[in-house]
Amino acid sequence: MQYLHGGDVYRYPVEYDFSVNINPLGMPKSCIDAANQGIYLAGLQYPDWKGEALCKKLSEKTGVESGQIILGNGAAELLYTVCQFLRPRFGKIAVPCFQEYEQALKSVGAKTVFWKLREQDGFVLGKDFKKTIDGREDVIFLCNPGNPTGRLIDMEVLQGIAEQCEKTETYLCLDECFLSFLKPEEQKERSMLSKLSRYPHVIVLRAFTKIYGMPGLRLGYACSADKKLLAGMRDVLQPWNTSIPAQMAGLAALSEDSYLEHTYRLLEKERIYLQQELEKGLAKKVFPSSANFLFFQAEHDLWEKLLEKGILIRSCENFTGLSKGYFRIAVRTHKENEELIRRWGEI
Repeated sequence: MQYLHGGDVYRYPVEYDFSVNINPLGMPKSCIDAANQGIYLAGLQYPDWKGEALCKKLSEKTGVESGQIILGNGAAELLYTVCQFLRPRFGKIAVPCFQEYEQALKSVGAKTVFWKLREQDGFVLGKDFKKTIDGREDVIFLCNPGNPTGRLIDMEVLQGIAEQCEKTETYLCLDECFLSFLKPEEQKERSMLSKLSRYPHVIVLRAFTKIYGMPGLRLGYACSADKKLLAGMRDVLQPWNTSIPAQMAGLAALSEDSYLEHTYRLLEKERIYLQQELEKGLAKKVFPSSANFLFFQAEHDLWEKLLEKGILIRSCENFTGLSKGYFRIAVRTHKENEELIRRWGEI
C-alpha cells in the first residue's frame, strides 16, 4: 500500500501539521467524554451494527430518512464499499481530486477515465462535463468542494450531471465531506442531500472526521434513496464496522451547534488572513477556496524547506492532473497561522 495523503506525523515528526484539513478547534469536549464512556462500554458489548441511534439523530439534523443512511469507518470505507458492491467496469473522476476514488476503482479492477479540470478555469467543474456522460461509466466520483482545490461546483451544473446520470443509469458518488465547513444556509443551497428522492443514482458521502476534529475515531456516512444499493453495501461491509466510541462521539457531536458557529467564524477570518499573507509574495498563485484549506502554487522545494522548519504541508504533486509546485495548507488557529507565515518568511 502506498500512502497518498497528508498527516503522516509518524514518519515526519513536526511541530505544526498543516497537511490535513481538520477543524483547528479540535474535538469538542462532549465528544471526548462520550468516546471515553464508549471505551468502557466497548469492554462489555459489541457496537450496534446498524448504528440506529446515530442514524436517527443524523436524520433529524439532515432531513434524510434514517433508512437512507449507512455508517462507515470514515467516508473512505464507504467509497470502497460502493465499488465493492457495484463492481464497476468503468469509472470516471474529475481530477485533481481525493486519490482514494481512483484507488477504490482499482481495488475492483475497474478502468478509470479522468476528466482534467483546467487551471485556466480555476479548477472549477463546468457544464461541459455533463456531455461526456454517455452510460459507459458505471460510477462517477465528484468532490464538492474539491480536494485539493477548495472549489465549489455550481448547483445548476451539479443537478445537470445528476439528471444525466439518471438518464444513463450511472451512479454519481458525491463527496460532500468539506461542505460541512460552509455556513448552514450555504450548505443547504449547495448540498444534494435534500434532492436524493429525485436522483436515486446519487450517493452523498459525509464524515465527522474533518468538521468535528476526530480523524482517529473514523466515522462517516453515506446517503442514498436507492434501497437496493444500500442493502448491497451493507452486505459487503464488515459487521460492527463503526466502534462504540465513534458512534457515541458522533451522537454528542450532533448537539454541538455553538462549536460549529465558532468554527465558521474562525475559518472565515483565518482563511482571509492566510490568503492575504500568501499573496504578498510567499506564493506564486493562490486559488479561491470555499473549504477549510488553501490551494496554491509556490517554489518546488517549499515542502522540504518548511519541513526543515518543523512544519508539514501537503505537496500536491502526486494528485492526478497536477505536478511539482502545487501545494495545500489547512486553515489553523491564528497563532498557528502566524507561525507558518513567520517560518515561511525565513526561507
